This record gives sequence, C-alpha cells and structure tokens, in this order.
Amino acid sequence: MGNRYTTAELHGNIADHDKRIDTLEKSDIRQDERIGELRKDVNDVCATTKKLSDVVITSGVAIKIGTWIMAGFGISVIALIWSLITGQASLVFK
Repeated sequence: MGNRYTTAELHGNIADHDKRIDTLEKSDIRQDERIGELRKDVNDVCATTKKLSDVVITSGVAIKIGTWIMAGFGISVIALIWSLITGQASLVFK
C-alpha cells in the first residue's frame, strides 16, 4: 500500500513549505534591490566611459593638429639652418 500521512503531518509540511517560500520571496526582493543598485553602478560606469571616450577622441585630434604644427616648425628651423649654412640667409643683430 501507499504511504499514509496524518493531517497534522501534512499541515506541518505545508507550514514548512510556506516558511521556505516566504524566505525565498524575501531573498528575491533583496536580490532585486541589489541588482537595481548594480545596474545603477553599471550605468554610471557606462556614462563615465562615454565621457572619457569623447575626451580621448578630442585629445587625439588635438595631438594630430599639434603634431602637424610641430612638424611645420621643425621643418622651418631645418630650412633656416640649411639656408644659413649655404649662405642663402643671414642673421643680423642690432
């Protein structure tokens, strides 16, 4: 024959299951709150990363412009030195 349980045992099991379910629901609520906090942190990090990305892109453009300016200045100095060496230019101090 099958297992037989008394009504008291069944009510006890139901009470135990209710306690476990209540504990799981409370844990679920805490985990949802924690996930919300973590999501906020992730959103903050993403926003900061976007700002830093914009700064890096802008800095890259500024560095390229600076490189071209410095290259032009360097070529001008080399041209001046070369023209002084070959006698095509002279410096006059007053």
